Amino acid sequence: MNKELPSNKNNNEEVDLIVFFNFIGNAINKLIDSVKTILVSIYGLFISILKVVFVNIKILLGVLVVAFVLGAFIDFKSDKKYYSEMFVMPKFESKYELINNIKYFNSLIKISDIEELSKQFNITEEEAKSLIEFEIEIGPESKNEQLESFNGFLKTLDSITRTKITLDDYLENRNIYTANVFLLRARSKNYRIFKKLEVGLSKSISSEFSDIEKKKRDSVLVLEKEILEQNLVEIRKMKNTYLEILQKEADKNTVSSNIANSLGFQVEKTETKEDELLSQEIAVLNKLNALKKELVINDEIFSKISAFKEKGLVENIWYKKFKLILPFIGLIILALITSFFRFYKHVINYK
Repeated sequence: MNKELPSNKNNNEEVDLIVFFNFIGNAINKLIDSVKTILVSIYGLFISILKVVFVNIKILLGVLVVAFVLGAFIDFKSDKKYYSEMFVMPKFESKYELINNIKYFNSLIKISDIEELSKQFNITEEEAKSLIEFEIEIGPESKNEQLESFNGFLKTLDSITRTKITLDDYLENRNIYTANVFLLRARSKNYRIFKKLEVGLSKSISSEFSDIEKKKRDSVLVLEKEILEQNLVEIRKMKNTYLEILQKEADKNTVSSNIANSLGFQVEKTETKEDELLSQEIAVLNKLNALKKELVINDEIFSKISAFKEKGLVENIWYKKFKLILPFIGLIILALITSFFRFYKHVINYK
């Protein structure tokens, strides 16, 4: 009896393995059959489409040729569209005004408010009618610029939240309001209008809030400049006084050394702090130069990195060409009509 028990156990294990492998084999066979069915269906559909194309090849070619010629004629007769681009760096939070103004100008174009557009850009009504659209995008950034922007963002967060956000998360979730450099694109039917648009855009950026922010910045920098200039005057006074003392000590040491030499003594020299005062003077001068540079460089609310060109470029976007759009639409309409008639015949002949 005891010998039979291990034998039965081994038999049961073998049966379980056979059942398991059969299950795996059946699953693989079903998967292969499913893949075959899908491939056969795709092949059958492909052959059916080719059959329809070959049977109706003359009609298809006729539709394509007519649609292409008609589209090319429309493209030829249509007014040419031009565009120009500029890169800008709004300062003192004026980017919000810039983004809102772009939306406002597009709204005016959409409702054809020619009078307001001509006032905004100081252009004629005929020139205002030629405007098509304004676009704004985040400008190109180097890796270093992205890191600087990310570090600036981290400074606004608490220490706990800061550890949970990575650079990739920041770049993925940022929007246009977090950018510093913007690409502006103007589109018009008039290729000579872009310099006038540039002037109008620059004037429209300035807002009351941006002016206040700039005045605050200027006031702070001027105050810091005055404090540094006072410090510089004090340091130079101390340096001059110290040099006078050194001169007196030098004269005194000369007399003392003569007496000491005659008596056989050695006179100790006083340690000077002239280098320390000179370092302080240089540091203050560097800070003053940095402040003056900041006042000169960032004196504008709206900096143009790259301006609009004198003449716009011809817009040549292939997927907007009627000679490509109309043939595609023609094929869709032809397919719908063919499908409708086939369905109609099927319904009529259905029993």
